[in-house]
Amino acid sequence: MITPRSLLRLTGGARAPDEAARATAADAVLFDLDADATPPGRARARRTLRRRRDALAESGGLLLARVADARSGELAADLDAAVWEATRAVVLASCETPQDARDADVAIRRLEMRRGITPGQLRLLCEVDSASGLAALPEVLQAVDRHQGVALAPLALVGELGATLPAGAPGGMHGASWALLDHVMARAALAAGGAGLPWLLDAPGASPAVRQTLVGRARDLGASGVVIASEGEARGANALFSPDPGRTEDARAVLSEWERVRAAGRWSGEVDGRRVDRRSARRARREAGES
Repeated sequence: MITPRSLLRLTGGARAPDEAARATAADAVLFDLDADATPPGRARARRTLRRRRDALAESGGLLLARVADARSGELAADLDAAVWEATRAVVLASCETPQDARDADVAIRRLEMRRGITPGQLRLLCEVDSASGLAALPEVLQAVDRHQGVALAPLALVGELGATLPAGAPGGMHGASWALLDHVMARAALAAGGAGLPWLLDAPGASPAVRQTLVGRARDLGASGVVIASEGEARGANALFSPDPGRTEDARAVLSEWERVRAAGRWSGEVDGRRVDRRSARRARREAGES
């Protein structure tokens, strides 16, 4: 699955979600089944997704669904609505332990088999929104082979720790909270990178000033994309997270040379005077979008 630069969040209360999906410039639509925790809201969201999922998928972008966490008692019903041929991935809310990923993987696999979907076709992104989830992330990413990436909600995590959330750009009395946010994003980036996976940012409810700064800092720390709340954010997010064409071309040249030297039984080569080895090939895969 192509890693999206922008994911437009839609909820069960959205008016004409398939029309919004057709009109969006975002790479993907994220239908959030967990946005409304009330029983009526959840039921409405599931009905809407069942009725609209084919139309959403036919809009031209990727269709992802965000589902309840593994301990909520709502995961099975959310997956029943979300797991379909047209759905490309699910975001598992509030993932905190390797067992959370395993439980989701087993439930998805059963539905894939029941509905004739190729096993493993539907990918998984575990959402990290707590300190325990961040600490366990390396083990979570080793637990199953369905992972497509990591969704990080750093404001929720920092808020859980009791830190004062920033109200604007870095500096002043809230500078410490920005340092903590940077640390959280760096930890997630290291864990995802160690597993060869991309990570994306989700910051619902952030003020425009905080959101703008947070998205830029996430990009600097290697984030591949961001969940957006409105269509007005789509083109800016796409531009920010689009790889530089020159770097992409260089990365593909490195990968081509790496394939050549490995086919010859060697472990290093050269492109334009630069060494090509296992380390440079790993970086090139990421820059070429082949993570």
